[in-house]
Amino acid sequence: MDKLIPTFSFLFVLIFLAPTKVANAATSPSSICSQTPYPELCHSLTITPKSTLTTLDGETSSSFNVRDASLKFSLAQAQYVHNLISTMDTTSFDKLTKAAWVDCFELYEDTIDNLARCSSSIGKLSDAQTWLSAAYANHETCKNGFLDFQLNSKLQAFPFFNTNFSKHLSNSLAINKVSLASSLSTAPVSTNDQIKNRKLLSLDSDGFPAWVSTGDRKLLQATGAPKANIVVAQDGSGNYKTISEALAASSKLRSGSSRFVIHVKRGVYKENVVVTKSMTNIMMVGDGIDVTVVTGNKNVVDGSTTFNSATFGEFIMKIFFAFVYTLSLS
Repeated sequence: MDKLIPTFSFLFVLIFLAPTKVANAATSPSSICSQTPYPELCHSLTITPKSTLTTLDGETSSSFNVRDASLKFSLAQAQYVHNLISTMDTTSFDKLTKAAWVDCFELYEDTIDNLARCSSSIGKLSDAQTWLSAAYANHETCKNGFLDFQLNSKLQAFPFFNTNFSKHLSNSLAINKVSLASSLSTAPVSTNDQIKNRKLLSLDSDGFPAWVSTGDRKLLQATGAPKANIVVAQDGSGNYKTISEALAASSKLRSGSSRFVIHVKRGVYKENVVVTKSMTNIMMVGDGIDVTVVTGNKNVVDGSTTFNSATFGEFIMKIFFAFVYTLSLS
């Protein structure tokens, strides 16, 4: 249940980095709340007794921190909705409704993980903005699973329609934006930190973004294919015949934190590959974009939600591959 958002869902992560002038982000709740899309909900958090508050990294807060309060409340709401979804009686659901329900269960599980990653540390505010944006995208993707199948009436009965979760999440995005802008305008930031926080696609003298590790650079700069941990070959000459089998095995075979390299030999692999959060630091190498091809044709018409229609999952390093979606007409 830890599937990540697919590559071909075209998730547009909203990272707000525009400068904003604000007094003291930690001690001026009213100023921060006025900059949120739902100020009344934001203000409702400010009546919490200060003595009961702790920051997200476990430290006791000496003053009210509206950002921490908002994030913690959003996380609690996500956990509440996930619990409601998991306890729903699905025995009366038809196939399409069940497919949309499964998506929502997995997406909210991922949302809980995203919100838990958010930290009160200033150095991680830009990362928090990304995780918050992904959490909001998960919420919308959950709803779209029902809209894909024109199940509007079913959608109305789902738990998140009776909560203010999406509004609190929108507020958390706005509040984190204010905190980020304030920290960038007041705290001393090194050139390297500016690259990491504000120019993720800027290239250094080696032609790589600053965040690409030394080990990954060596793999990508190798003149030949890097040494593979396991090989996928349809003719049986490798360790596995499908990419999905190789990925499943990688979680058990790998050790340490270095890249796990999977070589996929030439061929057309007709499978929808799912990359889970447990499949970390994987590099997949093909024999060329014209000879190693992964193709799939899941679509809404045939009963798959958009969330489950991607040919290949995300968060994996892939080179020398072609990815093809085959349209199914009916």
